[in-house]
Amino acid sequence: METDWDAVRSRTLRVRAALTGRSGFRFRRGHSPLAPLTEHELTEAEQQFGVTVPDGYWQFLLHVDSGGIGPVNLRRLSRGPGGWGWENDQETDHAALATPFPDQDSYEDQWEKLEAVKPQVSDETAWAAWNRRSDDLERAQTAGAVHLSDNGCGFYTLLVVSGTERGNVWFDRRATSDVIVPLRNRGGTHATFTDFYLDWLDAAEQALTASWGPLHRYDIRAPIWEGRFDD
Repeated sequence: METDWDAVRSRTLRVRAALTGRSGFRFRRGHSPLAPLTEHELTEAEQQFGVTVPDGYWQFLLHVDSGGIGPVNLRRLSRGPGGWGWENDQETDHAALATPFPDQDSYEDQWEKLEAVKPQVSDETAWAAWNRRSDDLERAQTAGAVHLSDNGCGFYTLLVVSGTERGNVWFDRRATSDVIVPLRNRGGTHATFTDFYLDWLDAAEQALTASWGPLHRYDIRAPIWEGRFDD
């Protein structure tokens, strides 16, 4: 079913109005309540990154907003002095966005092999080399993905922009369980950005209808987001 993104914008405005001033969201001074991008801006960003923005995320950026409110505080895509990028994003490797997002199951063996050659003595040179290999492996594991939000405590929501998982949303929970997992729809299929956002919007509207007082972020229990720690 085709998504009516203009209707999504209207629904988002209603939810956002209910949350304004009550839930810690920060809105950009001098901008309208929602600040979508233009087609020219999106094309310019694509050319810089060397990728085609997945359709659902493109439609969100074009019709709804450049970031902000959502299942999590989505980082805004904007153009700064250094070009296009996502706000407060120190994790996304822009140079690797065109690299296909890797098969995550393959990394278990790679990490085991790296652990097997971990230095056993206090050799600073050996440890420095091992740490570099570890850092390279960790970065490679999220190639082809945007760190769409920082969820705190080392957790990130990823949007895949290259490879067979392009358009799908994953959750980086390596801070506690050493894995990056796909977020899933109720039927078990991998959730696209559109699935992810509309699932949250449905839950937000239900919470708003049922609320007797101010609506807070923690009142919104979106099933796809709630499943991020499921095995």
